[in-house]
Amino acid sequence: MTGRLSWALAAAVALGSAGASAQEVATYSAPTGLEVTVGLGFQAGVGHVYKNGMRLNQTIGDVKLSDAANGAVPFVAELGYRVTPNWFIGAYGSYTHIITKENPYSCFEGWECAASQLRFGPQVQYHFSPTASFDPFVGMGFGMVILRNENSGPVQTQAGTGNLKLKSSTRGPEFVNLTLGGKWRLGHSLSFGPFLTATFGRYTTRSGDTTLTLPSPLPTTTTPLGYADDGTYGAFMLGVRGSWNI
Repeated sequence: MTGRLSWALAAAVALGSAGASAQEVATYSAPTGLEVTVGLGFQAGVGHVYKNGMRLNQTIGDVKLSDAANGAVPFVAELGYRVTPNWFIGAYGSYTHIITKENPYSCFEGWECAASQLRFGPQVQYHFSPTASFDPFVGMGFGMVILRNENSGPVQTQAGTGNLKLKSSTRGPEFVNLTLGGKWRLGHSLSFGPFLTATFGRYTTRSGDTTLTLPSPLPTTTTPLGYADDGTYGAFMLGVRGSWNI
């Protein structure tokens, strides 16, 4: 009798453990609820910052993304909700450090030049295999882009050597962004994998000023930036990202 009772207890424990393990797998394999993602990558772009505007060398013309940058490093973040295991709805945002380069239109040789970009907006993702160890997905969104520049350095004037400082903020709509990626499961709620994002947008509003500081006692003058036509562009981001399901 005691032997039979021991076997019955062992079987009950085994079934209970198996049921708990199955429940744990099912809980992970069907992720829903709040999801947070962070990532890092490299960005390159084609197109224009603006067209037919006054450039730093006092000529009227275009400034391309390739004129002023050697690429960029985006830090990306997403926050949203997995309404089903397949569908994610939320918002994206990124801060991008732009790797500036010397050029005759916006950053003279020997100048200090800094630029950054902000992107944000809503997005939706579809996950093809949320129960698999690797889950490929596709995402789409739209939003707003803000590009900030601050360049400064010495210039020669009739009154002597002065310092010219240019500050600008250029913004516009990001009409669409498309993301392809995938996630490897690292644990119950963590995943990690690569992504590729392509964006298409237009810089439509440009504001800012230039400040010329001359040797004392000459005055310092500030002049607003002139008009420029819109700049249409495309950008590509390749990187890695990690997600946490809460």
